[in-house]
Amino acid sequence: MISYHKLLLRQITKFWGTDAPTDDRWFNFLKAINDAYDAFENDRELSKRAFSLAEKEYREMNQRLKDEISIKQQSLRKLKTAINSFEPETTIDIDINSNEDNILDIVNYLEHQISRRKEAEKALLSAKEEAEKANKAKTDFLSVMSHEIRTPLNAILGMGHLLFKNTPRPDQVRNLTILKASSENLLLLINDILDFNKIEAGKLELEYAPFSIVKLIHDIRDGNHLGATDRQNVIDVSIESNIPEFVLGDSLRLRQIFTNLVSNAIKFTANGTIRITLSQVERTDTDVTLYCAVSDTGIGIDPPKLQLIFDYFVQASNTISRNYGGTGLGLAITKNMLSLMKSDIKVTSTPKVGSTFYFNLTLPIVSEDEATIDIPAPAEDADLQQARILLVEDTLFNVLYATQLLGDWNTIVDIAENGIEALNLLSEHKYDLILMDLLMPEMDGYETASEIRKTNMSVPIIALSASVSSNVKEKVLAAGMQDYVSKPLNPSKLLSKIKKYL
Repeated sequence: MISYHKLLLRQITKFWGTDAPTDDRWFNFLKAINDAYDAFENDRELSKRAFSLAEKEYREMNQRLKDEISIKQQSLRKLKTAINSFEPETTIDIDINSNEDNILDIVNYLEHQISRRKEAEKALLSAKEEAEKANKAKTDFLSVMSHEIRTPLNAILGMGHLLFKNTPRPDQVRNLTILKASSENLLLLINDILDFNKIEAGKLELEYAPFSIVKLIHDIRDGNHLGATDRQNVIDVSIESNIPEFVLGDSLRLRQIFTNLVSNAIKFTANGTIRITLSQVERTDTDVTLYCAVSDTGIGIDPPKLQLIFDYFVQASNTISRNYGGTGLGLAITKNMLSLMKSDIKVTSTPKVGSTFYFNLTLPIVSEDEATIDIPAPAEDADLQQARILLVEDTLFNVLYATQLLGDWNTIVDIAENGIEALNLLSEHKYDLILMDLLMPEMDGYETASEIRKTNMSVPIIALSASVSSNVKEKVLAAGMQDYVSKPLNPSKLLSKIKKYL
């Protein structure tokens, strides 16, 4: 007995009741109808399930789309916020701050900004190249001007030195003293400008050698005695007895630092006292830390101006340059030099009472056995025992000054105005030493030295240079010369160098 579908069973009961036919043909007919009902029912159930699954998938997909749109909107808004934080005031026509979240607007905006950045980079690169060209032109100009100024200055200082030697009358001594002091001040000014250029270019380097800091302080006092006396000032020196005899450092730069501080103190003080103080702060087996100070009883500095005075070309007042002179470079250069020495200058000052500039400096201690101090020999009464020297120099004043110095030291001097003449004289005579100017017509000192070294490796060559460029020493050594002396010539230093190589 089959189980009829409920709809088919309802129809059979309605029309036949219990009297429904029972033969096989009738049974097969009802079975076929019942199978059709079942198939329809199954198809409907499958369709219902399919539609249900499709509806669920649609809902989930729709939700995913909504979520993706929301994430996209959030991302775009975050991107807009980030862009606005870097570009708060955009000046281009693309509106990225509208309510519409259009990715194309942002892409166009970013493309525009990238183009702007590339153009800015090109402009910066071009500006950098122009700045480098300008800086090189400035360096070249300063190098040339250094040579051109220091060359006649060499003659001024040299002639002043020779006039002092000729036993001047008492009334001439003061004039010569003023000439010497003014020339030395001009030389300090030129050196300050050149040092400023080196510091700006990052090319100021320290040279370490043993020296006596006690002697250096006394030399500073003696060298500034005349300037102090002219303003009715007294220079006192206070040095503790426990200061090491020899230390290792750059004595030239340290001398420049103290000279700047003492000359400033003299400049701003009248009828007063300048005191140089040197005391020991700390000492180990290898190093010593020194307290260094220069104080005065001068005009003082207003407290708000105390830090400004260490800036380049800045002075404490607009009236300083007019009343006292100066460029405003000395203290700035001093601060930078001390920074290279791992120190820092400080100042205390009271207007109309005075000022104190001070710093701590740590230097290695050198024993007396280790110290080989290159002390300039006294230039008076030197005897070089008829040493034959070739002077290669094209400037007449420099020739006159150098030949008189060398003549006083008992030497035989030949003169060549350029490198070609020097090579000709070397082919005819044997020389004990050559003094070589670097900038000359026909053949300069570098090329001349290189030519000499092709045939003569023994004769000492000392360069005479009015240039103080940082690469002069390297070029001098590379050309085969042993050493160099800067112009204006210092007689004691020149004599010391000549003795060293003779």
